[in-house]
Amino acid sequence: MTGLSTTAAVTFMGLVDKLMDELAAKDRREHEVRMKELQMIDNSSLRDEYVQQLLLDRFLAPIEEAQHVIQNTAKHAQYLAEAVAVYYQDHGLTQEQAIELSKQLRLLAIKITQVESLHELKLIYSVVTLFTDKVSVFHHRDRKYRMDHSIRKHMLDPLNTYIATERNFHRRLQFMTGQPAA
Repeated sequence: MTGLSTTAAVTFMGLVDKLMDELAAKDRREHEVRMKELQMIDNSSLRDEYVQQLLLDRFLAPIEEAQHVIQNTAKHAQYLAEAVAVYYQDHGLTQEQAIELSKQLRLLAIKITQVESLHELKLIYSVVTLFTDKVSVFHHRDRKYRMDHSIRKHMLDPLNTYIATERNFHRRLQFMTGQPAA
């Protein structure tokens, strides 16, 4: 026995299919609205401008998301700089080492926010990876508080995910424009 009453089990039956149908209907309605908007625009220059705006929105969304990921990564470097300054003894650091490590983490945050291209992002990813390797010698007794674990989880993983997304975005763009793959 699962612990659910038959009434509760009945209310969940068909839920996934119902949700799928509702979402598909919503998508159809949104598509119909967009098509009506396009039909209402008789002037072809307005239509072209509208289509261009839709394309720009589609292309800018990944860029805006990337900026969000990059800013959060820099915020985490700032957070670590503050944490190291306070909890340096828990990581086996001297106060002088903690001050220098905090400076380097803040510099890393600045460098991350200055990323303007995929090439620069891949470069900063490499820098953060090597930086993580260097600071991994300072261990906290609890893994979840280790700097290398925190950097990997909150900085390297999001940056790596974005790098893969950006590469795929460029590949799709090249395919759509007929350019050869780089």
